[in-house]
Amino acid sequence: MTEQNENAEKGSTRTLTVRNMPFDVDNEITEQARAAGKSKSDFVKEFLSASFGDLIGNFMRGNGLVALMDKDVATMMKAALADYWYDSAQTLAENRAWCRLLGIYKEEDLQHIMRNGVPLLELRAAQLPGITHIPHGTSLAFALFIEAARRDLPTLIRVHKELFFLQKEGDFLDMVDQIRQALRLPPTERSVF
Repeated sequence: MTEQNENAEKGSTRTLTVRNMPFDVDNEITEQARAAGKSKSDFVKEFLSASFGDLIGNFMRGNGLVALMDKDVATMMKAALADYWYDSAQTLAENRAWCRLLGIYKEEDLQHIMRNGVPLLELRAAQLPGITHIPHGTSLAFALFIEAARRDLPTLIRVHKELFFLQKEGDFLDMVDQIRQALRLPPTERSVF
């Protein structure tokens, strides 16, 4: 890839040239761009901007503490560390939901969440027994859950509805309360029906 600075009137952008693209990949890009009604250039630009404009995804793939803790979590769970990333299953929309719900705006916020989550990774791992393979980035996903557990009930309900909707709300809050107990926080105040 070669990079050239764009002129100042276009803002802070760069030009990328990709050489030796496999023919089948180029065909896929062409077909998908056509289906989206976009030029190949615009389609690839939007795809790359979405992929590398993802704060959580970038942190997950590039942070040394996440990589180290992923190995530890795999050991705790007696699971193999898979060769793929957690974010292959986690969508950009989910990452944006985490950012919105937990007020994550910059990498430093994620560093803080990750460091604060490390002492409780083993507890979160124990909540999910029977898993045989975990993807890279799992420790950050666990740290995000642990951070959510520190929040108030309305925030937790939104986290459940937007990110953990496949799990029963009561089961979700039970796991949250286990984390809260370890943090010496009061349990969630649930309404009784």
